[in-house]
Amino acid sequence: MNRNIPLQQDESVLSAITGLFEIFDGNQNVYFGKLFLTNKRLHIVSNNLINVEESLWFEGKMRDIGHSALIVGDHQITVRWICRGNLFNFSKVFQQLNV
Repeated sequence: MNRNIPLQQDESVLSAITGLFEIFDGNQNVYFGKLFLTNKRLHIVSNNLINVEESLWFEGKMRDIGHSALIVGDHQITVRWICRGNLFNFSKVFQQLNV
C-alpha cells in the first residue's frame, strides 16, 4: 500500500488490491488502479489515462459480496484481474466488517 489516501481520524486501511475493476452505478466504467478497503469505505484510485478517485461509504448502505463483485448500496465493483494483492483475503475482510 504505497499510496496514502485521505483518511478520517477513526479510519484505517484494512486491505488493498491492484488490478482491473469494473464499476457499475447505472453507468459502466472500467479502471486499472488500486482498490482500498477501510473500516468505513471502499476507495478506488486510478491514475492511468484519466485520474479517478472515488469512495463508496458504507454508512447506512447495504453491503454484499458476489462472485468477484463487491456491492455497496447501488454500486457494484467487479474485480476483473489482479496484479497485486489477494482477492480472497480482501473479500474475507469485507465480509467481516461490522458497520
